[in-house]
Amino acid sequence: MIKLVVFDWNGVLIADLQAVIAVDAILFKKFGHDPIDAKLYQEIFTMPVRDFFLAAGFKKEEMDRHAKEIQELFHELFEPRIARVRTRAGARTLLSFLEERKIEAIILSNHTEMSIHAHLKRLRIEKYFSDVISNDKHTTMQKKNKADKLVDLVVKSHYKKEEILIIGDSLEEIEAARASGIRCVSITGDYYSARRLKAAKPDFLINNLTEMIDIIKNV
Repeated sequence: MIKLVVFDWNGVLIADLQAVIAVDAILFKKFGHDPIDAKLYQEIFTMPVRDFFLAAGFKKEEMDRHAKEIQELFHELFEPRIARVRTRAGARTLLSFLEERKIEAIILSNHTEMSIHAHLKRLRIEKYFSDVISNDKHTTMQKKNKADKLVDLVVKSHYKKEEILIIGDSLEEIEAARASGIRCVSITGDYYSARRLKAAKPDFLINNLTEMIDIIKNV
């Protein structure tokens, strides 16, 4: 029986992919690169973000010089663009189901805690989450640490590993789940293509958050 669901934030609980692509287009142009479309983005996006820019055609020397500037400018442009972003389809239905079943929900994100809490309050969904585990500043340009945080969460939790489930839209959640010994649900339609997610072999692959309800009922 599942007693804890760990949610990624960006692309899972909020639908912010188009905002990300729009901001990246501005950054690409600023540094003399052609913007990329959503299809290519989903095929090459990766963490840490520096590796994504390299995959998109930036040179190592460019990133050595401009990585900090790119990161700061991205978030300066990104936050206003998601000021009215909505929850992803099915999110509220799933969260209501978890609340009814008294299943705990936690957010584990690479985004900043301040931004997440602001959006939780704006969207009026903060009541559904017992904790937010995130970063106090933007660090994703140079490193990824979600696996370390999930391992720590699982170790300190009073739940058994088989009672915990993580849902994400990237390879990082799959890697983190394996490192911590819990099951992973991957959701398509956002930062990573369905092809890449399927190839990484998560425990479950879904297209809508409401599909999580049957998974939780049956595992």
